[in-house]
Amino acid sequence: MSMLLIFAGLLIVLLIYARSRPAKKSALRLTHTRNPMVISHGNDCSNGLYPGNTSLYLQKMVELGVDGIEVDLWLTADGHLVLLHDPELKDSSDGSGSVEDMTLAQLRELNIAYHWSPDGENYPYRENPLTIITIEEALEEVGDTPLILELKSAKYAAAEVLSEVLQTKEKHGQVIVSSFHHGVVRAFRRLSPDVATGAVTWEAALLYFAQLIRAEGLLAPHYQTMQLPMFHFGLDVVTAGTMRAAHKLNLHVSVWTVNGRADLQRYIDLGVDGIVTDRPDILMAMVSGQEAKGEPKQLEQAS
Repeated sequence: MSMLLIFAGLLIVLLIYARSRPAKKSALRLTHTRNPMVISHGNDCSNGLYPGNTSLYLQKMVELGVDGIEVDLWLTADGHLVLLHDPELKDSSDGSGSVEDMTLAQLRELNIAYHWSPDGENYPYRENPLTIITIEEALEEVGDTPLILELKSAKYAAAEVLSEVLQTKEKHGQVIVSSFHHGVVRAFRRLSPDVATGAVTWEAALLYFAQLIRAEGLLAPHYQTMQLPMFHFGLDVVTAGTMRAAHKLNLHVSVWTVNGRADLQRYIDLGVDGIVTDRPDILMAMVSGQEAKGEPKQLEQAS
């Protein structure tokens, strides 16, 4: 009984907090013909069609015609936001150390697709190296295609740099900014209140538990979108109840990272707003009702 009272009290406190600062209307404009949105995942490993977070990846996803592109951002030692999934350079490049300890010039010397292989045997980008790119370059590369920008950096300066870049590039209506670091997201929301942001973990958890008791109407979210994992600590996160509550609050919900056909179909049927996947080609074919091959297609390599 005491644990139940503690939980109830905590939920009430969080509900009060969640109502205290509702999000302002954002400039986000998502124009797409597919439902759900097909969002490519910027993974640097070999699950995708191309090395994620690279200029080649962005080019090919635009050519493929995806509805959105997800990328990851770290802050360099000299204050630039660059695209990379993992903090340790040894995971994807021919370098070592932490990306945030390096200057942009130092990072430019590395091949960030060095370890990428479609089959574990061939490494096509060792002969055709790919260099790291900045958020400014990424915004130019994608044209009008929407971006989900995950701020991986825990530094508040990352929020300041991103806010300034989006202001300079006039891209407020084209991006969704998310992060696992609440302090970083909170700083970004303060700096760019008209840019759409995603729920941080505790905000998403609050909505999930609130919808279980049909209390989502008491929430006034500080965010406009939710990028949710398929599972969290074994819990099925994206359910009919989650979607009902989120749509009641006018929230856009995407689920990540979904690759299997059965899972893709499940979320299509559930009515999610977007699916983040390493295989957007398969999802695009499923959404359009066409037959898609399960094996990776032959890919063009950078010359």
